Amino acid sequence: MPNKLAQETSPYLLQHVDNPVDWYPWGEEALHRARQEDKPILLSIGYAACHWCQGAT
Repeated sequence: MPNKLAQETSPYLLQHVDNPVDWYPWGEEALHRARQEDKPILLSIGYAACHWCQGAT
């Protein structure tokens, strides 16, 4: 089941479209929902790289 990341253009975010987490991209909608539901924000920071680039790090 796709989450809110399905409309994003970032390769990193698109890797997580089918995660069983209802991810939101950073923005007003995410902040509003967190405030409305009185929930903390879990922030995931990362990057996407090709296979060879990942092996070099």
